[in-house]
Amino acid sequence: MEGTGTWKGWIGYGSGPGGKDHLPPDVRAEAERREAARAERRGRLLCAVHVQVYERDAVPGVAFPDGSALDVESDPSDIAAAVAKARDVLAEWR
Repeated sequence: MEGTGTWKGWIGYGSGPGGKDHLPPDVRAEAERREAARAERRGRLLCAVHVQVYERDAVPGVAFPDGSALDVESDPSDIAAAVAKARDVLAEWR
């Protein structure tokens, strides 16, 4: 792997068996270091906002995966703030 200045885009590897096993140790260590740094920058998972898009409709939903900071008993304004953040990010998506 080249120096950090040449890294562009992203590559995802499965977390299960065989995910990064095929990578040389130094490349695997760099990938894991970058994943840890990205997770640190992002912070805790609040919730998952889903939008299913059909030909003539769209159906929004909020899910609370195991370990997420919010759940069905969280303050509705906290959930609404997370959904608003998702809306803002989707508005910038290309």
